[in-house]
Amino acid sequence: MWNSKYLKSIISAFLPPFAEIIELETPLKEPAVRTADLDGDSILEVIGAFYWHGENYIIVLKCYYGTWQVVNIIKGKGYNITYFGTAPVTGKYKNNLVVGWQVASIWSDLSVYEWTGSGLKDLITGNKYYSMIEVRDIEKEDGLYELALWIHDTGNAYRVEIFRWSGDKFILAFDVYPHYFKKVERYYKKILKEKNSTTYWYYLADAQMKIGNTEEALKSIDKALSFEYPYPSKEELMKLREELMKLRNQLCKYESFVNKDEIGLSSIKYICSETQRDIKLEKALIKEFQLDKYQERARYYYNKVDLDEDGKPEIFAYLVGSYLCGTGGCSAAIFKEKNENYHLLARFSIVNNPVIISDSKTRGYKDIVMNVYGGGIVPFFARLKYDGTTYPSNPSIQPKVEPGTKLDGVAIVADDIGVSPGIALNIFNN
Repeated sequence: MWNSKYLKSIISAFLPPFAEIIELETPLKEPAVRTADLDGDSILEVIGAFYWHGENYIIVLKCYYGTWQVVNIIKGKGYNITYFGTAPVTGKYKNNLVVGWQVASIWSDLSVYEWTGSGLKDLITGNKYYSMIEVRDIEKEDGLYELALWIHDTGNAYRVEIFRWSGDKFILAFDVYPHYFKKVERYYKKILKEKNSTTYWYYLADAQMKIGNTEEALKSIDKALSFEYPYPSKEELMKLREELMKLRNQLCKYESFVNKDEIGLSSIKYICSETQRDIKLEKALIKEFQLDKYQERARYYYNKVDLDEDGKPEIFAYLVGSYLCGTGGCSAAIFKEKNENYHLLARFSIVNNPVIISDSKTRGYKDIVMNVYGGGIVPFFARLKYDGTTYPSNPSIQPKVEPGTKLDGVAIVADDIGVSPGIALNIFNN
């Protein structure tokens, strides 16, 4: 009954002569007609957009005693409509009408309408221009929708802002940035596979900063700086890099390795673990280590590192808890992400942090060097090599790094475990 053809036929009967219902071009070609409860009385209104005498209009119909009646007509903006949808933006129990009025080929002017006693009222003061929009309940799933606006810069680059209604105005929803900007990060990584550009590296760094991935953001900034004419400017990128370095140093408190057997460790770069919790990783850890059987608390530390350099980083997770650690160290695992799920690549026991990801490779994967001590073992550095399927699970029985060897690479999970709280593993809410 409530398909677009039927809604169009209802609205058409109330339009002025020669008026035309607007046809939306994206994401699918369809008429700009909707049903939604705008006033919170649990009865659906019929809403449509039409073009008449060179102007855009919105019409709202309400059914009284089985008869449709016009309850509001308002004039819109622009020369077309790029977005026409309804969502609970200002309250859970009624819908708002969200409209993107096209004002240029790639620019729209946003309106968010709320039903009042006198009809629709636009909550946007002045103009709010954007190029693409996504309207959804981001992460919190509280029943209220946020507005993610993609604002065109140059080429395929967009600046992204996310807004939510708060009290009597729209504000930036910074709390959902870490979740939503994972999508933005994926977008720029895909673009960079097709075109290597300082602009895209800058916007990738911006997304990674908003996710909370400081290390990856620093790498992206360095990539942006490698171009002859860095974007937005060398000075701005250097300033941003300096701020990130200060932040990393504040967050990361670590002790360098003690030299053994004249092994060269001076070029090792220390990286503390991520601070943003990863729900998919938590579920994978709970399943792999059967943590739901225990009642004690546990925490985890993790870093993303591209072991096979295929552009898709693996996840190294280090677990700490009374049932996960012994005199020789704690448990750890490596996961590969495939089809948006984490699959186990390797599992380790008696691991001490930090863990060195060496620049040397075996069978296409980087060697892992672990510092073995405790439990009565004479301390040494063990080299774990990929065997074509996985890494060996027990570092204490692996070959020692030869005396005089110079190690190059990064030491991940470099946190001082006694000071850094890590991320609490919420076993019973996953």
